[in-house]
Amino acid sequence: MNKSEKIDILGVELEWKLTGAETGNKYCVLLATLPPGVVVPPHRHPDQEAFFILEGAPEFATETPHGLEWCFATPGETINIPSMTAHGFRNPTDSDVKMLITATPNLGHYFEEAGLPFQHQSPYRISVPSSEQIARIIEIGARFGHVYVDETPGRCTPNPRRHALDRLLTHPMLPNLNRAYLF
Repeated sequence: MNKSEKIDILGVELEWKLTGAETGNKYCVLLATLPPGVVVPPHRHPDQEAFFILEGAPEFATETPHGLEWCFATPGETINIPSMTAHGFRNPTDSDVKMLITATPNLGHYFEEAGLPFQHQSPYRISVPSSEQIARIIEIGARFGHVYVDETPGRCTPNPRRHALDRLLTHPMLPNLNRAYLF
């Protein structure tokens, strides 16, 4: 994979930061950009994956004993997805979400095979994927052990501003913060 090459997987724009070859085949890192409205449906795969949120307020679905739970993530937050754990994410906002993805080299190989050359189409960057594009991703994913979860996407209950404020107010480094300045 050419490190400078940007690829697209059903609307998610991926740019290589570190390839498996550069890390002795231990991990890979990609910059992911999710334009407004992009959804990665809930799925599971044998590879561990971690997301570090740089910009925006994506919603993440993570597996709990009660099913999938959707909640907002905020910049600076890390979401760790263990092997075979159901997860998904989406951008319900009107601005881009940017995050770093750290994954196994095997997941990097999936991205290489499933990704198509990035085509920037102004004024709209994404379009609704065709049934052929979706079938292609499902077929490639199956070869890599990916399984899509048949569960209706849930609602994310807290709004991103409230979630960020709650996280700020409970941050251990800010015990002396004058909370009156936040309101």
